[in-house]
Amino acid sequence: MWRPLDLIDCFERFGDRIDWAMVILNPLEPWPGELCLDAAANRDIDVITRVVDYGGLFYDDLTSETELGRQDHRGFRPAGWIESGRERMEQMRPIAERAGLSMIQLACAWNLAHPAVKTVVPTLVQEAGPQARAVEDKRAELAALPAEQHLSAEDIETLRRLGDNSGSMKLKGATPDHEGDERADSWALYERLEDVAQRWEIDPARDLVKA
Repeated sequence: MWRPLDLIDCFERFGDRIDWAMVILNPLEPWPGELCLDAAANRDIDVITRVVDYGGLFYDDLTSETELGRQDHRGFRPAGWIESGRERMEQMRPIAERAGLSMIQLACAWNLAHPAVKTVVPTLVQEAGPQARAVEDKRAELAALPAEQHLSAEDIETLRRLGDNSGSMKLKGATPDHEGDERADSWALYERLEDVAQRWEIDPARDLVKA
């Protein structure tokens, strides 16, 4: 679902015409969104980050017992993603408590700690079941996010390490593991994008393939 080198290539070629860009980013999905941020900052492109809630998990009311609707796109995520995400969140929780933040506020603060990121756009999710929180409550929690940064550099790096998802999925766009003919959402690396990777110290064989 990602095209990191193609996005950076757009920044370099058309940055003078781009004010904002949008990427997926949150403490449980630092990869591959972080790969694009330095290039955006280099061209003074402000970044909006969406899915900061990680499919609703950071609101703290989504559990493996929650019934997802038949049309809920989260049903297409890999089996066990809720359990795995909650396990990693528990390791992050002491940082949130020390900083005086809820878990969704922690996720927002982590995103905003990146210089290129100027705003976050969490999805407001109304879950089903007795544990579900009202959307209005979640909205108020987001509005209460402190304007000042409460996370230290060490906190930010620790959260990145705990949430590291490198190689967790096959990327779209130009990747070294593309096989066969070019498709609408997948194609091989070509010379210009290889040059992009080299300039931004991205190793395609290491950074752009599914583990």
